[in-house]
Amino acid sequence: MSVVVLPVRQMAGLVSATLRSDRSPVRLPQSLETRAARSLMGLRRRAAKLRLGRVETDGFAIPYLTGGTAHAGRDVVCIHGFSDTKDSFVDVAGLLGRNHRVFLPDVPGFSDASQPWEFHYSLPAITEVLAGAFDKLGLARFHVVGNSLGGAIAAQYALTHPERVRTLTLIGAAGVEMPVASELKRLMDDGINPFVLQTYEQWSDFIEMVLEKPPPMPEVVRRYMARVFIGRAALNSKIMDDLLEADFDLTERLPEIRAPTLALYGKLDRLIHPSCGRVYHEGIDRSRLVYLHGIGHCPQVEVPSVTARLVRELFDEQKM
Repeated sequence: MSVVVLPVRQMAGLVSATLRSDRSPVRLPQSLETRAARSLMGLRRRAAKLRLGRVETDGFAIPYLTGGTAHAGRDVVCIHGFSDTKDSFVDVAGLLGRNHRVFLPDVPGFSDASQPWEFHYSLPAITEVLAGAFDKLGLARFHVVGNSLGGAIAAQYALTHPERVRTLTLIGAAGVEMPVASELKRLMDDGINPFVLQTYEQWSDFIEMVLEKPPPMPEVVRRYMARVFIGRAALNSKIMDDLLEADFDLTERLPEIRAPTLALYGKLDRLIHPSCGRVYHEGIDRSRLVYLHGIGHCPQVEVPSVTARLVRELFDEQKM
């Protein structure tokens, strides 16, 4: 994604306008709305001291954000969830970057990564594309953090590349059978895919389902994100079908994971039921389970400082 930098005076005016009450949001022409949203997102990245990079592997272009302090053995990779973006972990990365070097890649098929229609987006296939990207980035052994689908990818990576994973943090992770059906699971069982949307109102309802404590978000950013999400409807449907068609349940293999693991779930997660946290905890020998009360599916967005603190505690226990 290219970031358009507006003149300071114009940018200040847009920020002031878009931070007004949602009851009477200022509507801009779509092209200007897009420029303003991208500029605001760029400011957030710069505040976290992150810069944009790109690596190519296995026919995929994988953009990523990176920043922080380079120390031997202190690299951290944060993997976002289904139909999310690398920006999901920006606030956490800004905090972790004080003592670690952080990498936030776009997952193949999502955000600004390559999205070939003919690719079969199974969990192993997606994971191996990212594994190639990590190799190209020169990451030898590092901490892996993942949310939702990104948590399943992180667990899959720990299974297939155990020598590369220092610690594993699973945040609202998918990848195991739910002991209790979540709201998302019930909808999917009824043939409704909440990731396939047609209107801004549907997107707003979806965000309310995902986040119990959504952070303040300027209206231009909300509308830009909604347009992008809605435009992905067909691809979201295909990728979901690909994931479910393949073997997506890692439960039986969890005892093979040897990395020290944190399973972190919001108690009010409506997408991946928090009971999945106990499946990971009981399956992985060196694991700790933490529930966050009053929090939904994305603790890294809802309570980034708490999330970063818990992740750092896991790192500190390993002296890295």
